[in-house]
Amino acid sequence: MFVSWNGAQYNCNPRAIAEAIARDTKALESFEPNYAFVNPDKFPDVPAQIHKVEIGSLEYYYLLATSQFIVSNIRFAGIYFPYKKNSQAYIQTMHGGHGIKRVEFDAELSADYVKSALEDTRRTDMMPSDSRYWTNIYRTAYRYTGEVLEVGLPRNDIFFAPNYIKDDLRQQVFETVGLDDENSNIRLLIYTPTFRGNGRRDVYGFNVDNVIQALETRFGGQWHVLISSHPNMRSYYRDIYDFSHPQTHDVGTYPDLQELLVVSDVLITDYSSAEMDFSLTKRPIFQLIRDLADYDRGTYISPVDLPFPYAENDAELVQNILSFDEKKYLSDLEAFNRDIIGLNETGHASEAVIRWMLEKMKS
Repeated sequence: MFVSWNGAQYNCNPRAIAEAIARDTKALESFEPNYAFVNPDKFPDVPAQIHKVEIGSLEYYYLLATSQFIVSNIRFAGIYFPYKKNSQAYIQTMHGGHGIKRVEFDAELSADYVKSALEDTRRTDMMPSDSRYWTNIYRTAYRYTGEVLEVGLPRNDIFFAPNYIKDDLRQQVFETVGLDDENSNIRLLIYTPTFRGNGRRDVYGFNVDNVIQALETRFGGQWHVLISSHPNMRSYYRDIYDFSHPQTHDVGTYPDLQELLVVSDVLITDYSSAEMDFSLTKRPIFQLIRDLADYDRGTYISPVDLPFPYAENDAELVQNILSFDEKKYLSDLEAFNRDIIGLNETGHASEAVIRWMLEKMKS
């Protein structure tokens, strides 16, 4: 049984693992993948090998009770997962990898969430990790002492996919936002800020014209801006940005952020772990952070110590783009991933999780 965001979406690590099974005829001899949704009809593109089931139905509870493996990307225990049998294994993938913002028990949490999180951790049998750094976060911020598979994150396998798959994704994204995918001169900037628990909205956005001009001056090409949205911002992000600009495109409800990252040429973000995922492409990343002094979540690593150029305002952002030094950037990024993060993204994380599941079945 796979589930993403409590059945609201079809994406992230559960999708990557489920589709890896669906593509593998040998794996399908051992597994019958089911994907749980609040509204299955909203997801017509789920492969035929993956059975869709409606959360709350009798079929759902039957499959939840009889599935040997349950895979979720957010805290699941106590919500739609009332009991776990000894014969079942619960894989908690979470929905991000190593990042700088404080998470779970290192952040301010409600009493109800703490109770649910502790129960979820108690039930968890395995968590995949992309690095030594992220494994340590599991041990501390997640209070998790169980098995960790440090082979990368399944959702990041897409960054290592063959070029023909990436080309298909580019065409898909271009069609979604109404761009001509035959125009090889088009470049994409994706903006992926994270949410603020304190509700601040003045920290988002930038002068699109100035940034586009800087990108065209430094990198050439014709630039368009994709504006994404953290799931916690879905109810209000359209109130923040001006989507009337002809080179600005709303991808806030695009189903899978990783697909957008794969086809984008430059990323601007703040505290989002999307910057760590995007860094696998080795393409330029620029930070725009207006609230470091009073950011409500706090950080494990100061943004100024990251290998990504840091700006507190539009003027600094534009200057960082114009003066971008690719050679220094790549050298700093390599050292950061090796010495600070201990990165171990293999491009085969989904396969490693499936192997773990098969071994678990034998035992």
